[in-house]
Amino acid sequence: MEPHLPTTIQISAPQHAANNPYRVIEGEEVLSVAFREFVLTAVAAGWKEPEVALTLADIADDYVMALARRAAAN
Repeated sequence: MEPHLPTTIQISAPQHAANNPYRVIEGEEVLSVAFREFVLTAVAAGWKEPEVALTLADIADDYVMALARRAAAN
């Protein structure tokens, strides 16, 4: 097994205010690039692309549920 080299994925700051409708599109553009870089890094490390995708979907789902619980508690 090759040693793991740390990878830094660059994510630019939003250029639009939170209430600007374009911010959602900007977020999708910025985060989709970072997401793809992350997937490619995981695949290069030896993980299979389908298992990376499914695991990330599970993690995202867990995160959304945690956000919902936090919002409900406030």
